[in-house]
Amino acid sequence: MLRTLLLAGCAAIGSLGFAQCVPNSMYADSVYGVWPDTITNFSSGMQGVFYSDTLQILVPSDAGLIVPGLSGITVDSVALAQVNGLPPGITAVCNSQTNGPCTYITGQVGCALLEGTPTQTGTFNITIQVVGYFQLGGTQQYPVSFTGYRIVVGDNTTGMGDVTPAKLGRVQNVPNPFVERTNIEFSLSKSAPVKVKVYNLVGEKMWSRTVQGKAGLNRVPFEPAGLENGIYIYRVEAPESNYTGRMMVNR
Repeated sequence: MLRTLLLAGCAAIGSLGFAQCVPNSMYADSVYGVWPDTITNFSSGMQGVFYSDTLQILVPSDAGLIVPGLSGITVDSVALAQVNGLPPGITAVCNSQTNGPCTYITGQVGCALLEGTPTQTGTFNITIQVVGYFQLGGTQQYPVSFTGYRIVVGDNTTGMGDVTPAKLGRVQNVPNPFVERTNIEFSLSKSAPVKVKVYNLVGEKMWSRTVQGKAGLNRVPFEPAGLENGIYIYRVEAPESNYTGRMMVNR
């Protein structure tokens, strides 16, 4: 399980940038884990279409849960070192839970983002390098490299017709109200390009993005750079349906 745990953190670091993702509270009751796992894997993308996927990680406090024979030894943290093999145009960024860069502590759900606009098609196998820290006669380091994650980037089919268009499911933005960043969440019946737009209350378009949605839950990050506090309208448009909601910027 050490592979699974440390792997989780690694996918966040990439260029050691900092993200404003939102930890998913549904995982808070777990002992530890990483979501998605290597079976579900990261969502697929399309060349020239903005990509975003969120990684969730919960670090256990007992090293014995991830390293056989270390039961009772305290895990301090897991630090992300490097992520190799990401598709050109996509970078990995993280929310650090300490003053150090890209570091996760025990007992709190952490998150990371893989974002950007892919510039090349193909299957990209990702190698993740992380360092685990635990207490055993002082603070010890455990460097690990892992494979098993991948991102598949396909050709840009935005605008092509679909005999059975995708339909939207539940749509919301989380958190709301928000300060620096929110995620516009929606579900789709099948993979399809989706347009996400933000307007002010007088109908002026303030922001827009086209993403390649996947079947199931999707999240599109929105940062209100330059926008004043107040209420804004967001619109999610899929081939077969659309949704309009309200969000509040409250700095």
